[in-house]
Amino acid sequence: EAADIAQILEAADHENVYVCWNSNHNDVKDGSVAGDFTLMQEKIRLVHITELWEEAYGIYPYRELFTLLSESGYQGYCCAEIPESSEPERLMRYYRALFEAYAAG
Repeated sequence: EAADIAQILEAADHENVYVCWNSNHNDVKDGSVAGDFTLMQEKIRLVHITELWEEAYGIYPYRELFTLLSESGYQGYCCAEIPESSEPERLMRYYRALFEAYAAG
């Protein structure tokens, strides 16, 4: 839970302590990740993203996440945690196109 992570960050207040935003479904509250994101936005240094198509079905608000990341000044990487494909280059082209479309707002 984000509240627990925020407490850990407070207790481990050090310049080398950061978090990975893992795009967990339990971070979505009333269709938004803003509440949990706000608790730790200054310490996010890596983002794991999964199935970007979930945005289209209201499962995970990736457009909102990308907006929050941009507004917070995030400059790190987003790692795609997705299953392997027999056509990896083709899949990554689609994934990149969708990522860029969502990131553009």
